Amino acid sequence: MKYLLIIPAICSVLPAFAADELSSNEKYQLTEHILVTGNRYQTSLALDKAAETGSRLNIPLRELPASVSVISQEMIQKLGARTTMEAVESAVGMMGGTGVGSIPGYSTRGFTSNDITILRDGVRQNTNSQSARPLDSFMFDRVEVLKGPASLLHGEGAVGGAINYVSKMPTETFSGEALISAGSWDSYRTAIGVGGPSAVENLYYRADVSRNSSGGYVHGSDSSYDAYGASLLWAPMEAVRFTLSGSYFEDDVESYYGTPVIYDAVVNENGVTEVRPANTGTDRLVNARVPKGIQRNNYNNLDNFARAENGYGRLISEITLSDNWELRNEMYLATQKLDWRNTEKTVWNPVTEMIDRSSFFLIYRDDTQVGNRLDFRWNGEWLGRENQFVIGTLYDHNNQNRNSGQSYTNSPDPASVPLYNFDRGYGPDVSPQRTTKIITQTSAFYIEDILDLSEKIKLIGGLRYDAIELERKSYVGIDKYKKTYYPLTGRIGSVYSLSPDVNLYASYSRAAQPVSQLVSLSASNDEFSLQKGEQFEVGAKASLQGGNLDVTLAFFDIEKNDILTSDIVDGVRLNSQIGSQVSQGVELASSWKLPSAWRIDANLAWNWKAEYDEFNENRGDTVVSRSGNTPPNVAEWVAGLYVNKQQGNWQFNSGVRYVGEREANNNNGIQLDAYITIDAGLSYYWNQYTVTLRGRNISDEVYAPWASAGGLTQRFADPRSVELSVHYRFADR
Repeated sequence: MKYLLIIPAICSVLPAFAADELSSNEKYQLTEHILVTGNRYQTSLALDKAAETGSRLNIPLRELPASVSVISQEMIQKLGARTTMEAVESAVGMMGGTGVGSIPGYSTRGFTSNDITILRDGVRQNTNSQSARPLDSFMFDRVEVLKGPASLLHGEGAVGGAINYVSKMPTETFSGEALISAGSWDSYRTAIGVGGPSAVENLYYRADVSRNSSGGYVHGSDSSYDAYGASLLWAPMEAVRFTLSGSYFEDDVESYYGTPVIYDAVVNENGVTEVRPANTGTDRLVNARVPKGIQRNNYNNLDNFARAENGYGRLISEITLSDNWELRNEMYLATQKLDWRNTEKTVWNPVTEMIDRSSFFLIYRDDTQVGNRLDFRWNGEWLGRENQFVIGTLYDHNNQNRNSGQSYTNSPDPASVPLYNFDRGYGPDVSPQRTTKIITQTSAFYIEDILDLSEKIKLIGGLRYDAIELERKSYVGIDKYKKTYYPLTGRIGSVYSLSPDVNLYASYSRAAQPVSQLVSLSASNDEFSLQKGEQFEVGAKASLQGGNLDVTLAFFDIEKNDILTSDIVDGVRLNSQIGSQVSQGVELASSWKLPSAWRIDANLAWNWKAEYDEFNENRGDTVVSRSGNTPPNVAEWVAGLYVNKQQGNWQFNSGVRYVGEREANNNNGIQLDAYITIDAGLSYYWNQYTVTLRGRNISDEVYAPWASAGGLTQRFADPRSVELSVHYRFADR
């Protein structure tokens, strides 16, 4: 399959052979749906639209036996979502937070972090440190969220779901927009985008640029995000088009790792109270609290930073070959450079009544990923019934140069500081060193099919077979490591139409992922196979009240097996893959267009069971059972209510989110409180301008959205803030 990289050359030749037939046939005209237009998705449900994150069959979401949310650019603007993370949190059951440095993490359906795959235009990049970097939402046409196992489409991993950032693409008519905003803590945002036909016939373009910067509520937490994107679409004939696109993202962050939790003592696993630093694997805190006046303190070293540069390019060739066959080939290139210098652990010591600082860390990344995906799609009849399938192959080569993480003891200096009026100090005078090269090569073959069994019943399924080759080379004398995996994953489901507007569905899906990220695997993991994830889901998707009310309902049951667990036998620690994690719940989402220009979007997720079924955690000097415990950063209840009202030239919108209590560690000894946030905005439309005054966290809720350091440190969200923005839109009249 390595030779699939030469497919683009073949694709460029095929139109010449097909030109005579295609140019004379009107049924192959380049229709409007091929060129992506602005505001394509109007709600987060978008039941009559297709989402590439859920299927490669280009079928409407109401015919897909899986849960997919689509947050359009229109909805992003109404919500005032500045980043992709803020956009994702508007989807049913989604939580986001920044736990380690500046890398966002996500939680849904009882699973978090590496169990959720992050994609750029349907392409999975090597690690979350690349694909989940902070991104400005202005740069994307939409954000798609698929719930449950997604390995069929996106390879290993994705037991909990997949998030896909979909770039803006060329438009058929000239249009553009510009945005400028200013807010609390010296926060500024500027962006401009334009697209349409060029001076060359059948050549269309799109270009976007944005800058987002902030001084941060916490002292020493400045951040800046710069983004550039451009694309060209050339349609030389009625059945052929080529799309070339590229983007570059750069971020520079002074990291805030959280505010230490103060406590008087700990209660150990035997119920005995002791005055000593806490062990998050066994202890519970006595009188845990965060004193007022320290929430703006940054305990990181003064010379900290997290800097990343990410480039991404694609060449897409699309050709209609005949009445039934279409070809799509996509070649892509992704690069990442990351420099990281932070003190990652700042915890309270009740004995000295000081903040102990440790885990000064250097991280270096220089990665290059190149790949090619080829799809053949067929649409016709089979045994007298309508049938559509896609058969495809993927080859992905990922070359990652990095250090294994350089940690230094007795750093930074000073190692311990008081709560107030302290010297943040500096880290040691050291530079990152390249220690490891990791090469992963993935060859995949997949097929997906939808068959109309009758006028009311559709059968939808697919299989994917991967060959994943991993090679780890060391520059510091560690033995070379090689491993190959051959996972078989897929999904099978059925959709029953009660009426043209009401569908019921049921599905089973299966995923596979390694015991840790592929880049982290070493000889110690050699004996272990891939973890297995499977989900059963049943639900309904309906459009009611003449299409003014869209509703989705989904019940899910997910089980992740073969989790690496530990045990001690005759004094010897043994690792085995007998662990499991289970999650059960329900999700309800609705979008309701009411009279008098009211609109309400609401969602509710109830995760009534999310726990380790069989799992013993290796704590270094001991092994502790976590069976029955809830994984960190998983809430039982997550809900959102978003209201929009248009009145003449004025528009009011408001959003209320509730996130329930979450555990901060596997021990379940420290909890994060539930919280409610309220945002609201008032906009005035004048000609092509929109002026918006927006308030965030209006109730000034004090909360930590994400657990870090086992709960001994809490990274608090921003308090109440305000923002004023001006949005200018222009287009051909």
